[in-house]
This record gives sequence, C-alpha cells and structure tokens, in this order.
Amino acid sequence: MKTMITLLLLPLLMACQSNSFDLDKLSFPVDISGLEKKYEISRNNDLSGIIIYNSTYPALLHFSGNSFSGTLNKQESSILSNNYVSFYENRTTNKVNAFMLEIKTTKKAEEFEKMLEKKFGKTDFYYRDTEFSYRIWNKGNKRYLLETNNTGKYNGEQFKSCSLHVVAEGDKLLNDYFIAGGFQYYGDYLREKDKPEHKGKKYTYRNFVDEKEKEDGRDSFYLRDYVK
Repeated sequence: MKTMITLLLLPLLMACQSNSFDLDKLSFPVDISGLEKKYEISRNNDLSGIIIYNSTYPALLHFSGNSFSGTLNKQESSILSNNYVSFYENRTTNKVNAFMLEIKTTKKAEEFEKMLEKKFGKTDFYYRDTEFSYRIWNKGNKRYLLETNNTGKYNGEQFKSCSLHVVAEGDKLLNDYFIAGGFQYYGDYLREKDKPEHKGKKYTYRNFVDEKEKEDGRDSFYLRDYVK
C-alpha cells in the first residue's frame, strides 16, 4: 500500500521540483554557473563590459508562480520568436546582477503587465503613448523596469510584447545600461536626487516632474506622455 502511494505521489513531487525556479525569488548576485548546469543557457559575447546569458527554456520563464513561456512560431526555437530570459554579468565584478524577461506573445504579455500592476501598484515613473509604455518600481534592493510595445509584427501579424528588467540597485554599470531609451528621464532624476539639497530628504520622481513643470511649464518634455 505504501509503495502504491509513493508511486502515485512521485509524479506530483517531480512536477513541483521541476517548477521550483522562479525569477521573482532570485537574489543578486545570481549563481549563473548553477543555472548553466541545470538548464539550457547560451552565453553571448560581452557588450560594454557586460556578458549576456540567454535562454528560452520554459522552466526558467516562471515569475511569481506563473509560467510565461510562449512562442510566435512553434517551428523556431530562437529568441527571435520565443519568450526568453537574459541574465547580465558585470565583467568588472564578475557578478550577475540583473535579468530581463522578454514576453512576445500578446496574451502572456497582457497577463504579465496586469500581474505587475497588482503586485507593485502605482508608480511615480510612468510614461505611455499609443505605442509604448515605461514604468519603474523600486522594491527592496531591486529596481524593476517594465517596457510594453504595441508595435511588434511577425509574419505580417501584429503582437504586443513586454520586457521586464530587474537590476540590483547597487550595480552602477548595469543600472546605467538599462536606464536609457524610454527610461532615460529616470537617470536625470537620479542625478538630481544626488545633489546636496536633496540629501536626507524624501525626493520622489513626482517631485522631480513637478519641479520641471514649474521651471519649463506644461511644455516640458518631462511631462510629455507622463501619467500622473
């Protein structure tokens, strides 16, 4: 009888173990060598002092207890058409202090966006137009940067995608790498926040935008597409 129960429970236990990895539970620095031993990960050439490790392996695409694996083309296994994760190693410190989850399938992207909204709530840094949106949350020692893109096209079909970059706040190289493009205003804010007059005071991104509105008026580019 005990043998029968064990045999019945074994598949369930194996399933639980196989899905034990969760990006949301990762601590920095990430043990990339341990992941390479267990999962399919490819190492890319370094870029600006950074080494990037990519994987489309479904077991690595779990976040907050949910699977976000998916593909735009079941016949292709590359990151061009598949949801994937990237890990970023700072070559100066030899530490993996960031990762990115890229979701290219519309339904999964929309589910992921709603999940983060519920998980993190409203944020001071939020820009949105008809094509893209950019949001940043700071939680614990991690910075979360979410970009959504409504302009994707694959084989003539349009799709919505999103990418979440999670980076250790103390890693300047990786933060500078991610805080660019649609997130560049946040870099301006951080430089302003570091000025002596703001030291020891609560100074949010909304405070920064309000100051820019007073200085430049409603035409300030910091207010363009800003969501209050």
